[in-house]
Amino acid sequence: MKNVPPRSELTQRLRGFRDILRKRGISAALITNARNVRYLSGFTGDDSALLITASRKFMITDFRFIEEAGLTAKGWKLIFEKSVREPDGKMRVIVPHGLMEKAGYMCRKLRLRRLAVESADMRVVDMRALRKAARGVRVKPEDALVAELRVCKSAWEVKQIEHALRIQERCFRELCTGLKAGMTERDAAAYLRYLMVRAGAEDEAFTCMFQMGSHSSLPHGRPTDRRLGRDAIILLDFGSRYAGYHSDLTRTFFLGRIPPRLRHIHQIVLEAQQAAIATVAPGVKMADVDAASRAVISKAGYGAEFGHSTGHGLGMDIHEAPSLSARAKGTLREGMVVTVEPGIYLPGVGGVRIEDDVLVTRTGHRVLSRLSVGLRWTGEND
Repeated sequence: MKNVPPRSELTQRLRGFRDILRKRGISAALITNARNVRYLSGFTGDDSALLITASRKFMITDFRFIEEAGLTAKGWKLIFEKSVREPDGKMRVIVPHGLMEKAGYMCRKLRLRRLAVESADMRVVDMRALRKAARGVRVKPEDALVAELRVCKSAWEVKQIEHALRIQERCFRELCTGLKAGMTERDAAAYLRYLMVRAGAEDEAFTCMFQMGSHSSLPHGRPTDRRLGRDAIILLDFGSRYAGYHSDLTRTFFLGRIPPRLRHIHQIVLEAQQAAIATVAPGVKMADVDAASRAVISKAGYGAEFGHSTGHGLGMDIHEAPSLSARAKGTLREGMVVTVEPGIYLPGVGGVRIEDDVLVTRTGHRVLSRLSVGLRWTGEND
């Protein structure tokens, strides 16, 4: 099926996950986070879970996803609700309805003594249902069961992120050729999403931030009914999702007259981004990448106008480990994919942010995005 990792990729992931279980002394684990379910099994549906032991693997789902699971999660034993009719005509439930009820049923059937569950995404009501259904089994919440595997991307994963990038870069150029006076921010954002889905994306990676004029000073503004004029600064932060993987780019550009102050700020932000990207390499402290961009902006006198982190990890979630912030702990490792996105924001005037996606390689880094940084995109770059 399209966009499903090759069997060798999934085998390696499951082997790595079982290594983690073994190191933690865990005999069985229940995975409920949709991205983690997809990461380990290839399953593209939702409302499902994985039950994994040292030697067996089960996908717990329901009638809606039986066919899809058979196509995308090959090799996993499917567990779904089942009933039989007794001789007296009454129906007897063999496998119960409800995700946690089915999980508890399997725990008892396998005679598990302990079960680790992902705590970050487990609702209290679901945890209660699981404990009730898995009576006699010690259910213990665990953090980051799959997260540490997902931090460093394989070559196959990097290709999916690059494919998502190529889609959004192509659609960005197409959008820019169609920008005209009178178009609203909502119009532009909706059209860009349409272009990306038409080009092969599963969807946009997140709600597009198309912000014009002084509205661009909001670091995370949402599209409004503000209309595009002849002279405007445009901050566009958007992404594409392909095969479950996200890309994320920001470009700030101009229509018509370019105010000298904003032109100057654009250059400062570009230099800050280039300084940060230049530091990216295995073994470099994550906080040092943030410091590199912050030093350029602070030296230019705009340190107080750069209030967010320099970047974040990118993959099956639009924001995932690692974090490139002043408070970040740890160092970069080969295979990490991060965004580098410094910015300067002047309330009532406008804001500038420039963002690219960067892979940490064995000897340094490689910028995955190819979209050049220009002051203009509706005509010739300035």
